[in-house]
Amino acid sequence: MVRLLLLCLALTACVPAGGELAAPATGLTGSYSRQVVISDHPHHVLYGHVVDVTDGDVRVRALIVSHRRDGVHRLRFYEAWSGARALPYRRMNRRLGCTHGHCRNDAVGMILLGDGMIARATQQGFCASLVGPTGRIEIHAPPNLFTGLSQAP
Repeated sequence: MVRLLLLCLALTACVPAGGELAAPATGLTGSYSRQVVISDHPHHVLYGHVVDVTDGDVRVRALIVSHRRDGVHRLRFYEAWSGARALPYRRMNRRLGCTHGHCRNDAVGMILLGDGMIARATQQGFCASLVGPTGRIEIHAPPNLFTGLSQAP
């Protein structure tokens, strides 16, 4: 599953807007949203985009979080929370290249999205806290970022 998302990140690299993707050599198909600011902390601007990728019978939907490098330091997050609920977060330990045409952005992690999370996000947006060694940063992705995602079949 993580392999799917890592490959999807590579496939969506250097593309400024959302769109469809297909990789016949790997069998991957799917779509990705445009990239938007999800946290404008004074020293740590975070961007997010949503991916919906299928590899055969396996479907993965996730909010990909990237950090705009600003010369302060690279952010690392170990977990994500929504209130008192731990979210299915996977961090990315290495630089994967550019995202959405911005080579100053580093993907730092992803929050895997289930049907219930998507249903709420399309109505209210998606809020979470990312936690790492430098503290907690709040994120908010707007509802229209999730409108292209459908429920699992």
